[in-house]
Amino acid sequence: MQIKNLFDTVEKVEGAVLHHGTAHNRVYLMEAEGKGNWTSIIAKMNSLAEKNRYNKIVTRVPEDAKQIFQSNGYIVEAKIPGLYNGERTGYFLADYLEKKRGFYTEQELKTRESVKTIALAANGSPEDAYFKLPSTLKARKLDKNDFVAMVSLHEKAFKSYPFPINKAAYLLELVERNHEFYGLFKEEELLVSAILKMNKKDSNVEIVDFATHPDYKGQNLSYYLVQKIKRNIDQSDYKTIYSLVRATSYGLNITYSKHGFLFGGTLLNNTVIKDNLESVNVWYSN
Repeated sequence: MQIKNLFDTVEKVEGAVLHHGTAHNRVYLMEAEGKGNWTSIIAKMNSLAEKNRYNKIVTRVPEDAKQIFQSNGYIVEAKIPGLYNGERTGYFLADYLEKKRGFYTEQELKTRESVKTIALAANGSPEDAYFKLPSTLKARKLDKNDFVAMVSLHEKAFKSYPFPINKAAYLLELVERNHEFYGLFKEEELLVSAILKMNKKDSNVEIVDFATHPDYKGQNLSYYLVQKIKRNIDQSDYKTIYSLVRATSYGLNITYSKHGFLFGGTLLNNTVIKDNLESVNVWYSN
C-alpha cells in the first residue's frame, strides 16, 4: 500500500506504516502490526532516510520494541502509558541523522519550558474544565455533507500542508481510513474543525489537527471542540486519546491540560508548521 501526494508518502512495509517526505524532512513510523520485525524495519527506515536525505527518524512503538530501538541509537522523547489497548505503554523514539536537526536555541528552550510550566499548572479534571457552550456556537461531529465547508476552512487556515486536506476527495479517503471529523459552528459558518484518527485495533484516538478560521484566531475556540471530543471519546470503547501540540503554543497546551490530559514529553524539531520547524508536546488521556 502506498499513498502519494506532492509532498509526502504513506506506505506499508513489513506490517509497518511509514510516513515520509520533504514536508517535514523525516521518516515517521506511525504503527506496526504485532511485535514487528523491528531490526528489518529500522534498516528500511535508514535506507529511506539516506536515499531521500531526511535528517530525522521518529517512531511510535510499543514498550517491547523500546530496547531494540535504543540499542540502535534512538532516544526516548515521549511516552504514553496505556496507548495500546489501555495496557501497553507507547514510546516515541527519535534518531537525529544530522546534529543540527536536534539543535535548539536557549530562547526556544525558555519558551517551551514556560509553556509547559503554565500548562501543567492549569491541569484539572474534565468536570472542573467544563464551560457551557455559548448559545451562538454549536459543536458536533461532521459528515460528508460538511466537506465543502471543511475544504473552504482549510484553504483559509493553511498556506501549505503535507496532505491535500483542501480536497474533498482526500477527506473521503480519510473516512475510509477510519478518520472522523468535528466542527464548531457559528450559525452555519464553520469556525474550527478537527481531524481524528480512530485506531480500533489499539483502542486509541489521535487528534491529528485543528483548523481555525483566521478571523477567529486568538479566541481559543478550540477549547469547546476539545471538550466535545473528549466527552464523546470518554463515552466510547476507546481507551486512550492523545494529540501532538506545537510546543510554543500556550493556548492549546493549556486547553489539553485543563481537560485532564497529561504531559507525555516533547518531540524536538519534529514538524513543519507555517514554514517553521517546530517541536511538539505530547498530551494524552486514558
